[in-house]
Amino acid sequence: MSTIGRVDAHVHVFHPDVAEDRFRYFPQDAAFHEMYQAPDAQIIVTEQLVDAMDLAGISQSIACGFGWSTNELCREGNDAIIEAVRLYPSRVVGFGTVAPRDSLSEAIAEIDRLAAAGVRGLGELRPDTQGLLEMPSHDIESIADHLRGHGMGLLMHASEPVGRMYSGKGTATPERLYGLLERLRGIPVILAHAGGGLPFYANLRASEDVFADVYVDTAAMPYLYDPATIRALINSIGLDRVLFATDYPLMRQERVIEYLDKAGLTSGEMERVLQHNAEEFLRRVGAVRA
Repeated sequence: MSTIGRVDAHVHVFHPDVAEDRFRYFPQDAAFHEMYQAPDAQIIVTEQLVDAMDLAGISQSIACGFGWSTNELCREGNDAIIEAVRLYPSRVVGFGTVAPRDSLSEAIAEIDRLAAAGVRGLGELRPDTQGLLEMPSHDIESIADHLRGHGMGLLMHASEPVGRMYSGKGTATPERLYGLLERLRGIPVILAHAGGGLPFYANLRASEDVFADVYVDTAAMPYLYDPATIRALINSIGLDRVLFATDYPLMRQERVIEYLDKAGLTSGEMERVLQHNAEEFLRRVGAVRA
C-alpha cells in the first residue's frame, strides 16, 4: 500500500532485549508487569513498526517508549528510540521517556541526551506512575524549562475517570491533568486517548490559555468510545488539535482508520486528522520530514 502522507501520532517500540525476554523485566517495573503479562500483549521493535506502517499506508509515526519507573530502564528504552530515528529518519519521530520520581537530576540529564540525539519529545509519559502529578511546582518547572529550551514536545497518558477498567488505565484523570497543564504552558502537549475527557472542558472561560498548546490523539479510542466522540472532540478543542493515533501494536492502524471513517467527517476534516494536524505539531517540535 502506498504511504499517502498519514501520520500516526502515537505508537510504541521497545528495546530488542525487552522484546526477546519480557519476563526478566516484570520484577523491575510493576506497571510494565500489569500491562504486558498477558500473552497477547504485543511488544515490537522498530523494524516491525516500519513493516506495519508500509502495509497500512502510514508515512510517518511518533515512536514512543514505555513509561518505566526508573531512569535506568528509561535510558535502555531510549537507546532503541534513538536507533530508530537513526535508521529511519524520514519515517520515525522519536519520543523518549524519563522517570522524574526516581531522580529529577537524572531525568533532566536524559532529556538533554535525547535532544542531542535528535529525539523531539517525551512520551508516552505516565504522569501518575512516573510521579509528575505529585511533583512540587518548582521541579515540574525544571523539566518544563528543559523541554522549552530544546523545543521539545510532550505526549502524556490520560485516564478517563469512569467506564471500564483495564490494564494500564491509570489515574491520570482530567482534574489531575488540568493542574499539570497549567505548569506546562508553551510546550506542545498531546493528551493520549481523547485526553481522558479533559478536552471537553476546553471551552471553559478560565481555560483558554491552559489549552492553547494542547492536542488530543485517537489512540485506542475504538476500544473506549463511540465514533461520534470524534465530532465531539472537534467541537470542543478544535479540528486542528485532533491527531490520528493508534497506540500500535495495541491496535492496528487500519482499525483506527476504519473507526474514523465511521465518525462522519468530511474529506477535508479527514485529511486534517490523518495528516495535516500532526505535520503542524511536528513542525512545532522541530521534526520536519526529510
